[in-house]
Amino acid sequence: MKKFVLTTTMVFLTAIYSFSQEIGFGVKAGLSLANLTETSYHVRPGLVIGGFANIRFNDYVALQPELQYAMQGGKYNEVAAKLDYIQIPIMVKGYLWKGLNLELGPQLGFRVVGKSKIGDVSYSIKDATNVCDFAIGVGLGYETEMGLTAGFRYTISATKAIKDSDPKNSVFQLALGWKF
Repeated sequence: MKKFVLTTTMVFLTAIYSFSQEIGFGVKAGLSLANLTETSYHVRPGLVIGGFANIRFNDYVALQPELQYAMQGGKYNEVAAKLDYIQIPIMVKGYLWKGLNLELGPQLGFRVVGKSKIGDVSYSIKDATNVCDFAIGVGLGYETEMGLTAGFRYTISATKAIKDSDPKNSVFQLALGWKF
């Protein structure tokens, strides 16, 4: 099994390298405005920070895998649900004009923080929440020739955030980055 995974990974990386014109790497950070659907929770502002690889196949199409830490959850008066994730979005980007692009793709997240805070007291809610989060993202971005990037993305989970309940993560992200 290990040989199969290693061989598949090598073939995938070789294919990407051979078909791409340019591979760039970068970092990004920004604001995450998260909410839990079908609840009375309001938006929980937080941070999103991470890195990415931008694999350009031609002037119009790129693949952008990312690794990021994102604060999510929601809050209602004195109650806050803190659900933070390590996420792996894999976005396909279509370039419309110069650096202006649209992006669409799946995102896999792994919950690393699961807390509920009432006033000044925190409680662990890890056992009540799902560890994995699968979401679909869509966004709009711009990349300058000198490397500055800006992006706006919306993701909605396809999986439930809380076990035995219907809430899902719904997140708007606004991020600035630098591609080198």
